[in-house]
Amino acid sequence: MDYLSPLRSELKLKILLNLLNGERKIAELRSDVETRDTTILHILGEFSDLGLITKSQGVYRLSSLGLLETKVFKELISTTEVIEKFKDFWLSHNVADIPLYLLLNLGALSNASIVRTEATDLNLVHEKIVNILKSSKRIHGISPVFHSDYVPVVEKLLKEGNSATLIFTPKVLKKTSALAEIGIIKKYVLEGKLKIFLNEEVNIALTVAENSFSMGLFHLNGEYDYGVDLTAISKEAIEWGEHLFEDVLKRSSPMDLKSLI
Repeated sequence: MDYLSPLRSELKLKILLNLLNGERKIAELRSDVETRDTTILHILGEFSDLGLITKSQGVYRLSSLGLLETKVFKELISTTEVIEKFKDFWLSHNVADIPLYLLLNLGALSNASIVRTEATDLNLVHEKIVNILKSSKRIHGISPVFHSDYVPVVEKLLKEGNSATLIFTPKVLKKTSALAEIGIIKKYVLEGKLKIFLNEEVNIALTVAENSFSMGLFHLNGEYDYGVDLTAISKEAIEWGEHLFEDVLKRSSPMDLKSLI
């Protein structure tokens, strides 16, 4: 019994994915997948032997097993498409800090796009992140690299009553606190508007807001890639980014206010 056989047949996958949308009669399947009844019946017979479908009064539907496997197949296909779509991005960057369950769910990034600096605009990626910060009311961010422009933008966001949860490396926190007013930072922390965590070895730059997502990675040689970001505005991508943030957050430590001098 070969449970992976549908992955090797476009027609078999098409029938399973069709049944994932609801029960079907032969005539409906014929119309949806555009093939002969005899071919469909032969495939349905294989699915029945594998326990993937059930039949009642001429109506075919996925069994519980079929429902599970078809959802897995659908996710696998979607993930594979995203890997191929952004092949050069994954190939040239360190993805070790992305947990396995999110790598297996890369399909959530299907509507994402690559923002890349150009010879005529070297600040394109940087400006994209600044615009996300300026237009957001809630920020979850991971900063393994420092950029002075982010400090006043986040300060303005907090001043307007919004919130931010940020994860820094100790070096980035030190540089950030050197530019910001320590008293203001402490004020926002005590008010609960600002939460700061520390992580010694994070290799992801991440900005997740209520309406957008942006991720930057390090090159394989250990240098951060300032020139390329993966961005998206879809609900699925934002949720994926939130899960990534929460994963890193679990491995981070709350900042001690006493460490700010």
